[in-house]
Amino acid sequence: MSVRILHLADLHLGAAFPSMGERGPERTRDLLSAFQRAIEFASSPEHPVDLVVIAGDLFDTHDPDEGLVFQVESSFERLSKANVPAFLVPGTHDAYSYRRSVYRRLRLPEGSQLLAEPRLRPGPRITIRGETVQLYGIAYDPTVSARPLSDFSRSGVADHHVGILHGALQDSPTWKIRPSDLPIDRVEIDASGLHYLALGHYHNFVEVREGGSVAVYPGTLEGKKFGEDGARYLVVVTLARGEVSIERKPWNTRTLSQVAVDFLNAEVHDESRLVDRIASFAGEREIVRVRLEGAADFVFEPERIAARIRDRFFHLEIDDHTYLMDAALLGQFRDEATIRGAFVRRTLERLSRAKTQEEKETATLALRIGLAEFQNPRHAV
Repeated sequence: MSVRILHLADLHLGAAFPSMGERGPERTRDLLSAFQRAIEFASSPEHPVDLVVIAGDLFDTHDPDEGLVFQVESSFERLSKANVPAFLVPGTHDAYSYRRSVYRRLRLPEGSQLLAEPRLRPGPRITIRGETVQLYGIAYDPTVSARPLSDFSRSGVADHHVGILHGALQDSPTWKIRPSDLPIDRVEIDASGLHYLALGHYHNFVEVREGGSVAVYPGTLEGKKFGEDGARYLVVVTLARGEVSIERKPWNTRTLSQVAVDFLNAEVHDESRLVDRIASFAGEREIVRVRLEGAADFVFEPERIAARIRDRFFHLEIDDHTYLMDAALLGQFRDEATIRGAFVRRTLERLSRAKTQEEKETATLALRIGLAEFQNPRHAV
């Protein structure tokens, strides 16, 4: 016999994406759709899972829009009608300690339960096909519990002991751990005696096995920010006597990616070639940040290039780290008896007088943007 758990965390429902402009609301809907599809999966007639756990940050804020709250309540109702219980804890974004916390008004149906204790304490004990599951949960509140596993001990006898926690694993190289992150470490995981620790807070998938305990961050279902790149997964956990197995189902509708274009290696020597190179990463489902690197031997305006091909992506950002230091070209411009020549002479003089790195970068940027504007066809009329 076994027990199957759908483990969700960091859904950040209601998150806004102002940097995406008119595409921002659509990205907000992507996050809600990913959650609703997960609930549809869990409540399907095939009964793929026995229960759902949500390890914090279901919402992106503690006080989300009422329309969104209603849609989430409807999803829990769907689980209830399918006889799939759900257990959730508040996280950092939707903490229970706020006076207007969404969890103080969220209506959960029979079979679903919020675990709101500020210390990791026993929650409900449920029986599934003759096997007992003892749940433990903690509501994020660093003023009460700084190290949630430090004083934890299992309660009673059960076939499976499952904890739900929104906190930070200390050995993750991408985390700068603060006391307010509810830190945990591998020694504490091992000593907990938990068969499975459902974690939230870290947005990429992580699996830790220490002794007889397995701790997992499922990651986001849709990437919220760059760094949450590539495939996102729906995580289903199977608990069997003495064994924990993890299944990951690809789930994201859109994909975040970060790519680099090195002008030397990519042989980019004109704007047309640069446009083609960036466009090679395009796709209607792609959210892409392109970093431009190396020495450019022509002038260009990144935002103008982005505007030309932005409609080939769901969202495109260009992060320009190139530098224009073609001495011959600058010398040619400087010697011109034109407005461009005057601009180059004055800007190069400003660059030569710069005393700090910031002043140098500002002058260099001004030079590049100015020269790009001189090349802009709209100024030729």
